[in-house]
Amino acid sequence: MEKPIKPNFEDIISNFSSLDYIVLSCMHYTDLKVMIKINALDLVESCEKFFDCGYMKKMDKEPPVELKNKIQRWLNSIEYRQYTKNTNEILSTTDKEKIRKIYFRLELKPHDLSELTDSGIRFLENKEIEIKNQYEILIKFNDAKDIVNLKKSIDKFAISIPLMLSTKIMNGKVFSTMFKTMNIGMYDYLSENPIIHPIFLEYLK
Repeated sequence: MEKPIKPNFEDIISNFSSLDYIVLSCMHYTDLKVMIKINALDLVESCEKFFDCGYMKKMDKEPPVELKNKIQRWLNSIEYRQYTKNTNEILSTTDKEKIRKIYFRLELKPHDLSELTDSGIRFLENKEIEIKNQYEILIKFNDAKDIVNLKKSIDKFAISIPLMLSTKIMNGKVFSTMFKTMNIGMYDYLSENPIIHPIFLEYLK
């Protein structure tokens, strides 16, 4: 039997989704409150991409005490128990088998810790610089009441918007003022954009 051909890592990166960027960020910063908003299969499939392109690896050393304590508090929390319960109810048998196969292929166990590689950290840092610059462009056009270029920029930067919100580079209140400037219904407009993952709505409440 022929082994499946692994995608070229450049192809994987060029096809990162808005959710992939959020997962990469919350894995690096151990943002557990963001992680529980993400479907478990989506989370694991994103991590598989990062392993395949060399941006993530299994943690090969004892984690710092601060990180161990943070994770232990999380495992003992009501939120984690509720997340586990919801995940077991939501995931189908097929989804659970997909997750099991990904863990097996990556040689991971359910409670193994992973971390970004040096190249993964550099990639994320460059992405953060990029979205900060994009945010400044949006602010500039909004302040100038330049509706045409504001709308064009929101469309152009669509894939980055959820990450802007999850990393608190931009907040929902500021973003909503941009749609008031354009006199466009924000939720309808954004929810119809296939590039933006629905998780962004959590940050606009």
